Amino acid sequence: MMSNDDELGMDTEPVQLKNILVAVDGSEYSYKAVRYACLLGSSIGAEIILLHVVPMLVSATPYHDTVSDQPFLALQKVGEDILARAKELARSYGCEVIDLLSHGDPANRIIEVAEERRVDLILVGSRGVSGIRRVFVGTISDKVAKSASCPVMIVR
Repeated sequence: MMSNDDELGMDTEPVQLKNILVAVDGSEYSYKAVRYACLLGSSIGAEIILLHVVPMLVSATPYHDTVSDQPFLALQKVGEDILARAKELARSYGCEVIDLLSHGDPANRIIEVAEERRVDLILVGSRGVSGIRRVFVGTISDKVAKSASCPVMIVR
């Protein structure tokens, strides 16, 4: 007799989570995701990777070379601070992590880094955006969940 997994053509081998990627944006929900990843990861011996993506700024002026680097540098510093806080939180749970700072579209970079690092699970926090904004813009967690090649866990 075939099991349900066999009927669905699914692998029956146990899932192994060796690498967990946590996207952190400084929100309380992303820090909850760090906590969850540490509790889960430490129990199974998974490597935890913290990722913050600094969005690229596009100038509204026709003369891009006259635009100051200050806004970008400020966002870079904020990103470094977010990662430092997330790393400190992880350490408070006895969890050693790798921290990465990237640049670009947050959803795209989360997906790309997950593929580059052969991540088995992505954790993202979600603010629970609803209504018109969600319909027209969506959220980073929505985009990651729809496009990632590995499972995505949304933490609220």
